[in-house]
Amino acid sequence: MSMASITSLPGQRLTTPAFRHCTTRRPVLAHSWAPSACVQQRSQVHRSLPVCHVVSVDEVDVMADVAIEQFPAPSAGSFRPDKRSFREEHRIRGYEVSPDQRATVVTVANLLQEVAGNHAVGVWGRTDEGFASLPSMKNVIFVMTRLQIRMHQYPKWGDIVAVETYFSEEGRLAFRRDWKVTNASTGAVLGAATSTWVTINMDTRRLVKLPDNLRKRFLRFGPESSEHVLPPDETKKKLPEMELPGQVQAPQQVARRSDMDMNGHINNVTYLAWALESVPEDVYRSQELYEVELDFKAECTAGNTIEAHCNYLDGQGPAGNGGNGSGSANGNGNGNGRHQLRLLHSLQKCDDAGCQELVRARTSWVPK
Repeated sequence: MSMASITSLPGQRLTTPAFRHCTTRRPVLAHSWAPSACVQQRSQVHRSLPVCHVVSVDEVDVMADVAIEQFPAPSAGSFRPDKRSFREEHRIRGYEVSPDQRATVVTVANLLQEVAGNHAVGVWGRTDEGFASLPSMKNVIFVMTRLQIRMHQYPKWGDIVAVETYFSEEGRLAFRRDWKVTNASTGAVLGAATSTWVTINMDTRRLVKLPDNLRKRFLRFGPESSEHVLPPDETKKKLPEMELPGQVQAPQQVARRSDMDMNGHINNVTYLAWALESVPEDVYRSQELYEVELDFKAECTAGNTIEAHCNYLDGQGPAGNGGNGSGSANGNGNGNGRHQLRLLHSLQKCDDAGCQELVRARTSWVPK
């Protein structure tokens, strides 16, 4: 059918391929795509339809090529030539961003965990017991006890992010894993993170020491000298005690079966997401999360009831709750020279017998 010859009502012809986008109050079946379902010819006006804006479509627009023919693919995960660090790229997907089309800190935390797991699989191979570990470890798994993420800029939907990670010794029983996050296209540093890990028995959930032979094999693929992505004097800072109930408390949540991970407990990233539910609405709307520090104190499982509490730090927050009434920061700066607003969080696992603290966290926010 010619673009210039479109039949409308009997006895009438449209000489211009004019269409209008209409919003109909009649239900449209999801599986039926047809002009009558989403686009109406100009002369076919139904009384039940509102007046719509008329759009003229010329043949050049109809025949225009696609905007992006091929998307660049993220590079596969691989070791550096010396095998002492691992790098992997990921594209930020639509369901990983907030309404401003930027990745959330939860997305970043999931990427860190994924790249760390792939790094371990590359070193040891894959097993059926929790996240990557050697078969000879016999029910011994690595668990994270502390995580600190600092973001200078969040990637946008469609951006390809490069994450580089390595691990090293941290005292007699612990290990440290660091990450550096960059924009794969420009090389710009987006953020960094550091974490502390220990080994536990998967069945008893008790702390165990990694055998020396496995420890040596493990450390052979770490940096030869101590390297830190975040200054050591800015990490592992003690989180203050939390006064409960918090100034802000999120609605109770119930841990779901879908929140469980391969280690048989609620995934670490889920705790972060729960804690952020207690962030005051005005902070969430006007501030951007610059840094989060989490201390993991206990485990929970599906079916547990979770409470998330939040208190302002440094005399900030609403009047009547020990704050200055403004919710603004009082001169705490960060690397970007912007003032910080700091919050203290506590996640509690509660039942009829009382509550137990699962995670304590501190978040630092800067104006958007």
